[in-house]
Amino acid sequence: MRTLLSRLAPLALALAGAACQGTNMYTVQDDVAMGAAAFDEVKASENLIYSGPQYEQVQRVTERVVDAAIELDPEISNLFAWEVVLIDNAEMNAFCLPGGKMAVYTGILPVAGNDDGLAVVIGHEIAHATRRHGTQRVTQGVLTEIGIEIFTEAAEFSTDQEERELATILAEVGLGLPFSRDHELEADRVGLFYMAAAGYDPREAVGFWQRMSAGGTGAPPEWLSTHPSDVTRIQKIQALLPEVMPVYQAAQISDS
Repeated sequence: MRTLLSRLAPLALALAGAACQGTNMYTVQDDVAMGAAAFDEVKASENLIYSGPQYEQVQRVTERVVDAAIELDPEISNLFAWEVVLIDNAEMNAFCLPGGKMAVYTGILPVAGNDDGLAVVIGHEIAHATRRHGTQRVTQGVLTEIGIEIFTEAAEFSTDQEERELATILAEVGLGLPFSRDHELEADRVGLFYMAAAGYDPREAVGFWQRMSAGGTGAPPEWLSTHPSDVTRIQKIQALLPEVMPVYQAAQISDS
């Protein structure tokens, strides 16, 4: 009788192929439509701020970083109707929906500290949109479910709920979570170039993630998380700075 691991071997191979980054069953137009619909729900359900220094800061920084994204990645950025709202919420959070609809929580502004720090956040979120991470993640989830169904049936243990649940857990830990962490690191990397091209100092990203780490509450081990650890992020950012700083310096010269 085959062991569970031997029965899951073809499943793991199939899911590895299904979860490859870049796989996306949705069109860019789908991104725009899905993001706009979700954004309407956000605006209807959240307490939004429409004026004041914090609102002006968020709009100002977003406009500049969006302009940089359009300059660097016009083929995708020009297809989105960019918009950002400020949500009155103490949570240290921000997000960007597919299609370029963004939200910043007031709770993250003290951690950002200044325009450069906020540009770290905005650049990261814009990069999620331009790299189409949202619909890629939905695609990965759908393909994973299909893979589990196919191979649990082929291995004739689909009626064993415990084994099926184990297959789902293994797929998430082995493929889903690493896929999400890769997206986060890619958004960090691309976002650094966006903020630098907008004239914001990418070195501020190190300080921002140090402050996020100091203000955080007991994160799970990296391998069990959708996000890389703050230590990993800081190390990756520091390694990228020699490549990104010339972009920032060129932007400073053009602005002078």
